[in-house]
Amino acid sequence: MTSRFLSLAASAAFVGATLFAAPASAEIQRALQLDVQYDSQSLGTASGAETVLESLQDQATAACHYTRPVVGAPRVDDACASEIVAKAVMQIDDADLTRIYTARTGQTAQALASLD
Repeated sequence: MTSRFLSLAASAAFVGATLFAAPASAEIQRALQLDVQYDSQSLGTASGAETVLESLQDQATAACHYTRPVVGAPRVDDACASEIVAKAVMQIDDADLTRIYTARTGQTAQALASLD
């Protein structure tokens, strides 16, 4: 099984409430560098591409997980996760993976990744 790493950079906007700031919430921009791992041999089939896409989504969700400062509730920045998956799909450039991604999201990876 051949495993590949794909290094992605994404900027994510996290919104969190602060205790001492005049506004109740402030937007914080964070740059995120993520090495995404995937099985390149799985990309030869549609079911393998689905497995790779699910793995990319799991990795992106984990990378974009944060805790709200005041209440401590765990959250996932969906925009951050979507951007990471879109960039990974675009850079991997596999026809089955791209087709499945487009079918699930309703948009192309290139369109979402270009929203920076």
